[in-house]
Amino acid sequence: MQVQRVDPSRDASAFAEWFAIWHLTDLEKFPDEMGWDELDLAAMARPRTFVEVRLLLARSPAGEAVGVAHLHLSQRDNRHACMLDVRVHPDHRRRGIGRALVEEVARQARAEGRTVINMINDVPVAQEATHSSAPFARALGFTSTHAGHRRTLALPPDEARFAALRAEVAAAPGASDYRILTFRGRWPEAFVDDECALERAMSTDQPQGDQQAEEEVWDAARIAELDDNLRAQGIVSLTAVAQHIESDRLVAYSRIAIAERRPTEAWQWATIVLGEHRGHRLGLAVKLANLEFLRQELPTARRVMTSNAAVNGPMIAVNDMMGFEIDAVGAFWQKPLVRHPT
Repeated sequence: MQVQRVDPSRDASAFAEWFAIWHLTDLEKFPDEMGWDELDLAAMARPRTFVEVRLLLARSPAGEAVGVAHLHLSQRDNRHACMLDVRVHPDHRRRGIGRALVEEVARQARAEGRTVINMINDVPVAQEATHSSAPFARALGFTSTHAGHRRTLALPPDEARFAALRAEVAAAPGASDYRILTFRGRWPEAFVDDECALERAMSTDQPQGDQQAEEEVWDAARIAELDDNLRAQGIVSLTAVAQHIESDRLVAYSRIAIAERRPTEAWQWATIVLGEHRGHRLGLAVKLANLEFLRQELPTARRVMTSNAAVNGPMIAVNDMMGFEIDAVGAFWQKPLVRHPT
């Protein structure tokens, strides 16, 4: 079996074969969702400074495309680790293809000094007991470091529920010390430093299980690269922030992403409140404000999806209050890489 790297900008035919397997395996688990499309994945694989994405395609001896891998390599921080998504065509499973892809990823990762491979996998609740992903991961030496759930909120939301939550936010201690602002796309230049500070905090604040994650490097160049890549994907970013009135600093944010090509599906990407400003219902405030902003800007959205680690009790409580419901079970898998003797 041969494993080749695919460059969407140079080999449209190989990328079409790669994407066909990716999309088919998406539909296996979530048939009523559109998932990432060709434009998304080709844009992710473009050359970038802070992140490198490699697309690998496995071929049978006869030349047939049988499996794919999506490898995410941070370039400015966390260079000890890489993130992997590996998939095998349903007609070619249990033939060692997935193992071969993981072994090739491990070879490439070791060559760059990486010491661990991470994977995240979501499975619909109804498939949790029978899905092959967990046995596959364990057989290849991965250990589940923590679990979580994917949750979905149907839109439009329950108006009475949201009115009560807005009243709760308004009555929270110190609520008058903050104002809520919303941004579509790039944040105003005056807030780039605050955006970087919030992204740095987000990189270590979210539960990591046993993963040893470094604080990510965020500066104006990385923000610009992120914004450029979202535009290349055709993704609209909607953000609500909480501004501390006395200091003028942004101290909380919540971001929703939606592709204009998939106007009914929105993703809640991140929500964080800086530690010294917690206890004022700011997490709930920015999430509520951003959902209202989504309804104003892109009223075609019919659901918002988000994921939470099972140990992230505060954010789960907020999502439960808003009416998010569990629809998938997730696991974070990790495989240490033992360096082969030379």
